[in-house]
Amino acid sequence: MTAGRDMSDYDTPFQDMAVTAWLEAAGIDASLPSPDRVYDAYLGGSHNTAVDRAFVEKVEQILPSIKPLARSNRSFLRRAVTFAASQGITQFLDIGSGAPTVGNVHEIAFKANPAAHVVYVDSNTIAVQSSAIRLQEQMVTDRVAMIQEDLRNPDGILNHPRTLELIDFSKPVCLLMVALLHFVGDEDKPGELISYYRSKLAPGSLLALSHICSDEAPQDQKDQVAAFVKAYENTTTRLYTRTKAEMEKLFDGWVMQEPGVVHPPDWRPDNPIDSDMSAYYLGWCGVGRKA
Repeated sequence: MTAGRDMSDYDTPFQDMAVTAWLEAAGIDASLPSPDRVYDAYLGGSHNTAVDRAFVEKVEQILPSIKPLARSNRSFLRRAVTFAASQGITQFLDIGSGAPTVGNVHEIAFKANPAAHVVYVDSNTIAVQSSAIRLQEQMVTDRVAMIQEDLRNPDGILNHPRTLELIDFSKPVCLLMVALLHFVGDEDKPGELISYYRSKLAPGSLLALSHICSDEAPQDQKDQVAAFVKAYENTTTRLYTRTKAEMEKLFDGWVMQEPGVVHPPDWRPDNPIDSDMSAYYLGWCGVGRKA
């Protein structure tokens, strides 16, 4: 790639070759869709392959509201980061950040404070590689890092040299797990993982979560979500839904910030509600504070 150019500058065939080359070089099976690249495709990004886009076309037939849901989730991320910045937080740890796509955390945080520090974390090689390239091109690596680790290895994340270089854990941090925990089954004990992360953060730190759901959805959407979850059995990662009560349980030990656990359009909206509300009942989100 030529310095200063994003993959979105290229046509789709070149894009596919570039992404596939990264995958093959990393020893990753490019024949299977990957959730982080699929999410990028939901948002209209460029860090995905023909295999990922074919999967998106398939799941749109199953869950027609998937793209509005992805956009609503991304809007929640923007508002959560903006809220954290308004509380004086300048340090952000974004776990499960995925590939560079629309509205990255550091771009949002920098608008509030150009001195903000951000550490992105993802377990997917292509997400890490493409993010690293973008950060280098933007010349922000003095304030922003991308590391390859898994949510389930908190010490590997919290004690990573780049994390310790950019984040002072004696001061508040905004911990982001947006559209992440629906890829984590109960057997991995997500509540205990979150509790461990909380124990390492300073008072005043924030936790932002969002999650796919269907517990308040009309029956036709419940059926669509069930089929959508099944479709993910053919990807590299399983998908899980959780109820509002289960989502609130994940915030145990945190002081919920108003308006609590709600559907994404209802969390501190700062713009007129999107006219496409078809995904309204398909997500839960919230922000908690460490006392």
